Amino acid sequence: MSDVVARRLGVPEREPLPCVADWDATSYTSTVPHCLRRVDTNLLYPDDLDGEVHDDGRIWSRALWDIRQSLGNVRADTIILKGQIDFSGTTMTDLATSTVATAQNLYGNAVAAKVRSAFEERGIL
Repeated sequence: MSDVVARRLGVPEREPLPCVADWDATSYTSTVPHCLRRVDTNLLYPDDLDGEVHDDGRIWSRALWDIRQSLGNVRADTIILKGQIDFSGTTMTDLATSTVATAQNLYGNAVAAKVRSAFEERGIL
């Protein structure tokens, strides 16, 4: 989640949108674009989990990125943020389920289906 928020609200980037913190990564990466992390990787849950929160978070970030691409930033950000309010679960699957329910409550079946599809594409649901 923080990578998607950083991408949305952070320092203006010089590279394509899926690249997080290109301004910082120039000092420790040699490839262009310089990226701390990307939010458009094709990682899957649970196959690509490695126990490192930033690595594992790229799976979640890709789903959120796809939701933003599908719904636009205002609807997506509203769903993503409201889906976390009072969230007491501990897994990506639990949070994805909450996020889909939030989409359903706010915008109805068609939007909830798009949110669900983004999480299914990553193997989270």
